[in-house]
Amino acid sequence: MKSTKWQPEAIKKSDVIKAAKFWNSQDSYAPFRDSNSYDVIIGSMPYPPKAIASKAHEIATGKALKPSDFPGARDGLWHRTLKALGFPIVEKGSDDALAYEVIKRLKESRDARLRRLAKSTSAKPMRTAVTVNRFIRNPDVVAERLYLAKGKCGDCKKPAPFNRILDGAPYLEVHHIQPLSENGDDTVENTIALCPNCHAEVHDKRRLEMTSE
Repeated sequence: MKSTKWQPEAIKKSDVIKAAKFWNSQDSYAPFRDSNSYDVIIGSMPYPPKAIASKAHEIATGKALKPSDFPGARDGLWHRTLKALGFPIVEKGSDDALAYEVIKRLKESRDARLRRLAKSTSAKPMRTAVTVNRFIRNPDVVAERLYLAKGKCGDCKKPAPFNRILDGAPYLEVHHIQPLSENGDDTVENTIALCPNCHAEVHDKRRLEMTSE
């Protein structure tokens, strides 16, 4: 496989879809392997981002890439290229990855699912160590937004569904309108207090994990 420089601007959405179909037909794309850390979601199905990006590049330009042509990791050029074309990148083991895996399993026959469940030898989930980057949020921003909310959701306008055991205050969750993970500011102006249902709906619509703000 001859190495070449990236030409991400040449890749179209249709090239990515064709790359996914190729992976499905071969269940591989040498010398690329299944991803250990991230998946790209195409048609609700997970695929290895490097393999898909490389095959899409080959379809678009006629030039294949090697694994060594992919510098960086999260939010590398191939991640950004796929995301810009509308294909989400999810971390394996994350809530988003689980959600897409559930969609995949629901599309299969129930008999197949029940057979797998019958063969399952353990009710205990697998465990893995992951490195998590967390934003250190300003507590004054959260407190001020909750004060301004007066116990009502900023979206549905209904009162908080319950009071916190910790202090008896109305339970609302402070959401960043422009997510911190997308370079949003940790300011009162960039926040809204939401009930758990509205907060989950916002994250679902924007394909954000609840921990990614």
